[in-house]
Amino acid sequence: MSDAGLYENPLVPNKKLLQMYSVMADARVLDEHIAGMQKGVKARRRLESTKGQEACRVSTALELLPGDLVSDSQAGVVMDLIAGAQSKAQIDSLLGRVVEFHAGKIDGARLAREGALARVLPWVEDASSRLRMAMGAALSFKTLKRGSVVVAYVGRSELDKKEWQEIIESVAKLDLPMILVVLPSRGDKKDGVNQLSAKVRGWGMPGIPVDANDAVALYRVTQESLGRIRGGGGPVLIECKGYRVDGVGGDSRQDPLVQMKSFLLGRKVCTKAWLERAGERLRKRISSTEQ
Repeated sequence: MSDAGLYENPLVPNKKLLQMYSVMADARVLDEHIAGMQKGVKARRRLESTKGQEACRVSTALELLPGDLVSDSQAGVVMDLIAGAQSKAQIDSLLGRVVEFHAGKIDGARLAREGALARVLPWVEDASSRLRMAMGAALSFKTLKRGSVVVAYVGRSELDKKEWQEIIESVAKLDLPMILVVLPSRGDKKDGVNQLSAKVRGWGMPGIPVDANDAVALYRVTQESLGRIRGGGGPVLIECKGYRVDGVGGDSRQDPLVQMKSFLLGRKVCTKAWLERAGERLRKRISSTEQ
């Protein structure tokens, strides 16, 4: 748009804002497609939805570099997409792995391990074991002076206070190159620890609370955190707060995509038509795999 430059933020350029929304829209398209694939599938073979987590995931993974790794909070393929799996062959691979998972041919660990980008660590159900696996990867990066980072996603309610404290104190003591992204609790699950970001400061690690629906704020915090870690400043915990979306105990105004749309239109970064087209290319790719 002709006057978009008037609203340009040098810390988060308009081009980056558009990329952020585009990837968030793709993540929603893929998640909804998987939800459709799972109709009639037994509960134990279903993948958990990432709806409402798009800002938490995209903004914290968008600037990862080759060699960086992700530890996901759940079995799935959406993080592969966010991490850069975009070609038709890669999309085919993602959907094929979902079909194999539903059929019981592969488990959650292989679902991640066989990803096209080899960036997502194998998934295990126990959160403590999963995080210790991520810590091991981060420790190898530090020992080998690789300069790479591990971003670990974990649900707040997956660990109790004692487990959280043990993990945080270990990560801080070892000064591991890690970002812990704490996802809000879903539905009726009780939070493991209230005000976690405040408590971890007493356990030796900076904790930063951020609106789970604010993609721009999450992006800026992540950029600062990545700079800190790559510069040898130590690990960071980002606590995503305020998870509410349609069908999950909230209203659509709290949907991160709706919030991002409002942000982009309010600053005249793009048009409504551009926003409506976001995700369309992935829909076509998915459609072509079904023909």
